[in-house]
Amino acid sequence: MILRSLQVWLVPLVLTFTSISSDAMRATAQTIYPFTGNYRTTVNIKPISGNISQVFEVGLSDDAPYDLGLYEGLTYSVLDANGNLTFNNNPEVFGVQGFPQGYIVFGSNINKLFGTSDASASVNFGNLTAKGSGVVNITDGEGIFKNATSTLLFSEEDIVNLGSTTTLKGQALVSGSIEVPQEVPEPKTMMPLISIGLIGASFIVRRRYHRFAG
Repeated sequence: MILRSLQVWLVPLVLTFTSISSDAMRATAQTIYPFTGNYRTTVNIKPISGNISQVFEVGLSDDAPYDLGLYEGLTYSVLDANGNLTFNNNPEVFGVQGFPQGYIVFGSNINKLFGTSDASASVNFGNLTAKGSGVVNITDGEGIFKNATSTLLFSEEDIVNLGSTTTLKGQALVSGSIEVPQEVPEPKTMMPLISIGLIGASFIVRRRYHRFAG
């Protein structure tokens, strides 16, 4: 009966140590980088098929952190009769084939962010202005942003210059936070801790056993 009592007491303790070990293996750490940048933008919209265009965008910033003062992107757009533009990085969404997938890259040195974007804009052909907004989906990076993920928000206001290639020049605000996973200790680094705990547990069990036996 004494032995059974000790076994009942020991099992939860062993499970607790096992749980600690499992949690260590599953633990994830991450660094959060807050981000806000004001960019001077140039957007060149080149028609490729009907109302579908290929869009190249460049942005320059004096206040973007982490050396991300430059961004460049390729995307595609479709213009409706009301002057509304819808953008997508995948040209096949608009039914055109044989064009490269779009992208967006922040940074030109060690630190970089890679991703895609989804956006929409409205063009006022009366006063030749445009307003747009959307998201940048960060999928990876380099430097301090290796394996980064995030969703950044942006809004933009432009002056429209019509031509065979329509050019939009304006200002964009990009903001959000960038999440970067960090390495966690290998499970073997937890073994000394677990061993110490089990030794301590066995010592307590022996004391309880001798007390019951006496």
